[in-house]
Amino acid sequence: MSNKGKINSIKNVAQSKTWASFLNHNHPYSLLHWSIGGINSDDKDVWLLQDEVTFEVQEFENIDAAVSWITENMDGITDVLG
Repeated sequence: MSNKGKINSIKNVAQSKTWASFLNHNHPYSLLHWSIGGINSDDKDVWLLQDEVTFEVQEFENIDAAVSWITENMDGITDVLG
């Protein structure tokens, strides 16, 4: 499967399950939807790209922005996990 096909798989799995994990150059990442709310916090509806080793996250306002960033910056996706 091409890198574009794998990126489409990441997007489809993330949309249906609210998260997808994948490997880029054998490094694990997750794309996940995160929404929070409550008395002491503002409502937040974002997609996060999380490095599963360092737990560093990047926040995107929607899944298309996240997928666009992945397309431009990750060229070694080997596995997509649901």
